Amino acid sequence: MKRILMGVGCSLILGACSTGSPSRLQVQSATNLLVSSAGVYSGTSSTRAPVTLLSLFDGSAYLFYQEPVAGVIIVTNGQQTDGGQFNGRSGTQYSFAPAAAASPVRVQIDFSQSPNVSGTVVASNQPAVPMTFSATSEPSLGQGPGLGAIAGEYSGPMRSLQGNGAAQMLIARDGLLAGSTSSGCEFRGSVSPDSGVNAYSASITFNAAPCAVPNATITGHALLHEGRLLIALPKQDRSDIVLFDGTR
Repeated sequence: MKRILMGVGCSLILGACSTGSPSRLQVQSATNLLVSSAGVYSGTSSTRAPVTLLSLFDGSAYLFYQEPVAGVIIVTNGQQTDGGQFNGRSGTQYSFAPAAAASPVRVQIDFSQSPNVSGTVVASNQPAVPMTFSATSEPSLGQGPGLGAIAGEYSGPMRSLQGNGAAQMLIARDGLLAGSTSSGCEFRGSVSPDSGVNAYSASITFNAAPCAVPNATITGHALLHEGRLLIALPKQDRSDIVLFDGTR
């Protein structure tokens, strides 16, 4: 696998910025997101399933959840009030079991009691019991990660709504990555640290079939949480996603 690690990839840079030293309630003008809310949080859902929340300066959020039903919820263009109430009306839930599907959801998160947060996920187009969760910020909240921390070789499932299989991925100390799946799909790309958040921007280019998203480059985010590397790469039209869940 290492032979396919080449100088291919791109660095994604978040465009959010501020002037001076922001106070706790200073608002990012472009996204209405409180500076103090961005970071990584871990906790449990209403079904006692482990959850990991990644909140970013650009108003997006990634909520990873595990068994009994694995999946990820991604919100873009969320808005947050000065009182710490985050409202994400344009969310998508990607569920891989028991039936693979992408469905619209609304996400509300209460950051007012940070470092403790709580949230609710409600389906947009069908009656369903809301999913609730509670989490606490990681000790590294507000600290930027280094490429040395994420470098290494990982193995684990790589899922999409089209199917899943075992994958191996190598991330070099310069952020370049390459890997392959058990079905013969090869891919390469890069990761780069997100400023002020213990997470990474990610971009991966997939080869032709049998890759789930053949001949395509998709971007998203990655985080290294308790030894697990989680990478979520949603397609731009939200019709599918690639989710890697690996360990060294």
